[in-house]
Amino acid sequence: MSTDVLSHFGVLDELIQVIYQGFDRFVVLSQVTESAWSIYLGLKGPEGRWWRGSWSAKHILDITNGVQSGPQVLENFAEKLRTTFVNGDLTIGEWADKDSDINLTFGPNAKRPLHMTLKELSAVEAASHATAVFIEIALQAQSRKCQLNPLFSPRNVAVIAESSHANSASTFPSKRTPLDPSQVPAPVVNQGAERRIKALEAELARSKERSPQSDTISKPSASSRPPKGASLANPNKKARKYQALEFESDED
Repeated sequence: MSTDVLSHFGVLDELIQVIYQGFDRFVVLSQVTESAWSIYLGLKGPEGRWWRGSWSAKHILDITNGVQSGPQVLENFAEKLRTTFVNGDLTIGEWADKDSDINLTFGPNAKRPLHMTLKELSAVEAASHATAVFIEIALQAQSRKCQLNPLFSPRNVAVIAESSHANSASTFPSKRTPLDPSQVPAPVVNQGAERRIKALEAELARSKERSPQSDTISKPSASSRPPKGASLANPNKKARKYQALEFESDED
């Protein structure tokens, strides 16, 4: 009978979660066997304290209205517990540093929260359970060439690098493909610098306009010179000719 009930609780096997409560941190492990669904709770700290609680098939049937609970009811109940576990909707009740017995509450804000009583393990039992957990982790790591975390294995890192390189290659255009002028980003020019450039260009244009006039003034043309024999005062009149005065000698 217990096997039939717990066969619907496979979704709760080998789950792990972290609970933050105040300044304390707990790790929760869920395990399903043919005889019970068990919860192990460990407190992070130098003492290495562990607690354990379990529900038998009879306990589960009592919660789900006895023998009238069909397979669908049991599956829905197990799936609801799994969702609560994965979402971290868990709290530890009756917790104090010196208390040995506590409870784990599923859905503390639900209309009907569920409580599982946890008993503290002895130091020997806690060490034995911790060793069993690490052995299970080591056995699973053998399929990953003894890599503890599969997310950071060399193979996965290479795959991620190749994927990112492929994505970048598909995103950026090839060097041989000319870019459309509309795709070339316009350079960002400082507005102050742009105004200074325009002012310099305008000043250069004005200086070019003034340069021919200065050349004309500094170098008068030949046509502006008065003709030979013309009066310097009035170039349109001829210059007067003066005859040299001669004086008679006293000897005469």
